[in-house]
Amino acid sequence: MTTLEPLLPSSSTKPPWHLNKLPPAVQRERLLSAVFKPSTLLLIGASLQGLILLAYPHIYALLPTLFVLLLRIADTLAVTFKYKPNPYMKDVIPMKWTALVPDMNGNISDTPSNENIGVLLLCFKINHPLGFFSPNVKAVGDYATKMYMDLDQNMAVNGFLGQSNWTSTDAQGATEMMALSYWRSMDDVVAYSQSKPHRDAWNWWADMHGKNPDQISHIGISHELFEAPRSKWENLSVNLQPTRLGATTYLKRGVNIVGGHVEDQWIVPIVEAKGRLNTSKGRSN
Repeated sequence: MTTLEPLLPSSSTKPPWHLNKLPPAVQRERLLSAVFKPSTLLLIGASLQGLILLAYPHIYALLPTLFVLLLRIADTLAVTFKYKPNPYMKDVIPMKWTALVPDMNGNISDTPSNENIGVLLLCFKINHPLGFFSPNVKAVGDYATKMYMDLDQNMAVNGFLGQSNWTSTDAQGATEMMALSYWRSMDDVVAYSQSKPHRDAWNWWADMHGKNPDQISHIGISHELFEAPRSKWENLSVNLQPTRLGATTYLKRGVNIVGGHVEDQWIVPIVEAKGRLNTSKGRSN
């Protein structure tokens, strides 16, 4: 078997995108947009501006707003006309690429899709006007965070490969979040459902549902679980950052060599989609 080298360098630490972590500033912005409708945010801004106009001379009250607006327009123009780098292009891989699943030793085979994949869609919806500030939403979030931290810390043995997070809004403005995660197999997902972090979360939910159902009736939860057998899956991305299956990561065990030892390395299994990998048929074996 011939092994392929990934496009991205390996590392002794897990890459930042395997849990789709966002900078704090982006998290705060998303939190506000999930809680308040755009029209509400505009009304809040207009009200604050009106109060400032009452307290200060008009020119001084308007200058900060106009200054920030002009800065943002200038920044957009600078990026558009290539006077400054495009921040949206950070981590983009500028080519056709595909993500392959390495074997248990972390080796990427030149025979694509020759490993099974478990796929879990875990969803959480808030049907309440207060959004993230509604009752018990923080508790659900805290339990989810504990599970993700546990999954992250034990990736080498639990079959968890990484996840991407997605947010949507329905017609009424309710926010729904989905964690799309990949696993070695469906059996690994079932095994994790018996772990302490997950059992603690489920026991709390079952207790609330039995004793105080009204306190969680506005919180919707669901999951969908699939397993794609070998030779029955493939993927392709063009000019994208590592995401979805491309955001998974794998431990490549170190080996002893003459004169030393190669340490364990974490790899992101993204390779260029060329040759056999250039077609859907070729990528699916």
